[in-house]
Formats: sequence, structure tokens, C-alpha cells
Amino acid sequence: MKKCPECGNPSYDGAPVCGNCGYKFPKPKVAAKRESIFEGQPRVEKKIEKEKPEVKKPSNEPSVLDIIKEKKLIIGIILLITLIVICGIFITGSNKNATTSVISGDLADYDAGDFSFKYPKDWEQVNLTDSDHETAIFFKDNNTVIEHYNISSSATSLKEINQQRISRALSDGDAVELLETVTLDGRNGSNIILEDSDGNYTRYVSMFTDGELYVFKITGDSINSITSDKINAMVNSANIA
Repeated sequence: MKKCPECGNPSYDGAPVCGNCGYKFPKPKVAAKRESIFEGQPRVEKKIEKEKPEVKKPSNEPSVLDIIKEKKLIIGIILLITLIVICGIFITGSNKNATTSVISGDLADYDAGDFSFKYPKDWEQVNLTDSDHETAIFFKDNNTVIEHYNISSSATSLKEINQQRISRALSDGDAVELLETVTLDGRNGSNIILEDSDGNYTRYVSMFTDGELYVFKITGDSINSITSDKINAMVNSANIA
């Protein structure tokens, strides 16, 4: 029960006005219900999971052992190639003296006692003369003439002989195309190529020992004709007894 503040008349708690004087009772304040935003939501408990050890995935990178094996394989291949090249050089060198038979197939021997060489039988031996060397012999292979002679010389060295030959060639108007030292029959020799004013070539291959000069003189219309495989094989077969 509550009393009217104006007339003191008692009234029930929910009466809006006093029944005696008509005083309007103030509306009662309703306390707001506080609701949690989490009410009605299931409670989530945070679980602490035990940290699992990291499992390393297999790497695609090659291991040190793989790299060593790969390098061994590469080194093995390189050694094999090197061995093949060396064998090829050895075989080529050992067959050098047999080049004549490979080239011509049928050889003849020229033997003057203290000097000899081999030449293809298909070369034609011709009757030509050399006013400076009466004992010279001649062969012909197509348009190429191969002359050989040997003489006694008062020169002291092959260098002196070559200087005299070049001086004479230059005085005749010839050009020196090549001058080199070569090895024939285990001895030092020389190889000279001259070109005259008509475009013809002369090649001198010389050996000098104990005052004796041995010469191959080859003439032709091109450098190829005087340096062919057949001619080189003949020159390389030279032998001083």
C-alpha cells in the first residue's frame, strides 16, 4: 500500500491516481535489465595444444655425396676424352712413316747408297737437265716436277746455304713465300717456297750434314701442287745412311 502525498489516503501500490483526491502518482522507475552480450553464446574454452615438432620435408637439393659422385663422373668423362685424343695423336704419329703407302698404294725406292727415299710408282721419271747439278734426277706428277740432287758444299751451315739461295732468288725478282726449319730423318732441315714473276712456285727442301747437301726441288703452278700429300710423304721418307 502507498499513501497519497496530497491527502494521505491509502492506495494500492499499482494505482495510477489517488482515489480520494485524484493525485496522479508518478510512474515507478523500472531498472533496466543488464544483459551480457555473451549470454546465450556457448562458452568456448581455449585449448592449448602441445606444440608438435617440425617435420623437415626431404630437400630436392643434391647432397654433398651426390655432388662428389657427379664430379667424379665428369672428371672420368674428361679423362676418357683426353685418353682418346692422346691415342689418336700416337696412332697418327706412328703411322706417319706409312703415309706413303696409304697415299699411293704402290711405292718405288730410290737408293743412292748414302741417301734414299720412297716415291709413288705412278710418278713418271723424266729425262731433264739441271745445268747447276748434272747428277740430278727428275720425276713428274701431272704439271709438277720433282727434282732431287745432292752435292758437296763448302758451306759451314744450312743457314749459310739458305742465305745464298734467298739472295739469288731476290736478285732474280722472286718473292720469298716461306722459310722455315723442319726435321727430316732426325736432322735439322729447311723448307723454302719462292714465287717468280710468272706466278709459278719453287720449293726447296734441304738437308745438310758432313759437308753434303741433299735437296728436293719441286716446281709447280700453285702452292698446293708443290705441297701435296704425295710430295710431303716422299720428303718425310728421306733417309741419310
